[in-house]
Amino acid sequence: MKESLAQEEVVIIPPKSISDQIYDVLKERILLGRIAPGERIIESTIAEELKTSRTPVREAFQRLVQDGLVERVLQGGVRVPLITPQMIKEIYGIRAVLEVYAVELACDNIDIETLQKLKEMALQARKVLGSPDANRPEGWIALWRINTAFHESICKAAGSEYLLKILSQLKDLVMRFRFLSLRKTRIRAWDEHELIIRYLENKDKYQLKELMKAHIELAKADALKSLESSEWEKDV
Repeated sequence: MKESLAQEEVVIIPPKSISDQIYDVLKERILLGRIAPGERIIESTIAEELKTSRTPVREAFQRLVQDGLVERVLQGGVRVPLITPQMIKEIYGIRAVLEVYAVELACDNIDIETLQKLKEMALQARKVLGSPDANRPEGWIALWRINTAFHESICKAAGSEYLLKILSQLKDLVMRFRFLSLRKTRIRAWDEHELIIRYLENKDKYQLKELMKAHIELAKADALKSLESSEWEKDV
């Protein structure tokens, strides 16, 4: 009995700290635009709202600063950086280079399980697009989550540890802009995603790379249009 206990491998997963939970809450609000670009976030206000001390809020702020999701302001607290056309152009330009390379690698390395996972995501997205939630906040957020998981799955399928590390540095900004771009043509985006799945399945590397280039270019154009207008366009 003692021997079996000694050989047993035990993995203890601690619960998230208060600062981690505050970080998650604020991060999602920023990514979804619930805290608007340019809006100031006050340490004491967040602590009061979330019924906690200011120390974990301060720690969460520090992480958000490191991620580039907020910036310090002289008056105290932090502020969500404004999104500019130049920011969108630069990030999508970098994203195009990295994700076209990722999809090229994924074309060689993707397995049946990942392809099936991508197909299931497409079905989930179509279900949302065909529901009454398609033009409601609940639907937009659901599509944003599925869209993000779709692209992340392809990047993981590339099988490059170094590429993933580089992409992870852009992840939060890409997610922020992705929600902006999904405010336009959501149906077209999933038409293209289904084509991506087909090209991956058929190992059609040339068509896949060309489609990914066009897909990211159109997403950039959608994000820029959304920046000009805060109104959501109904395309479903």
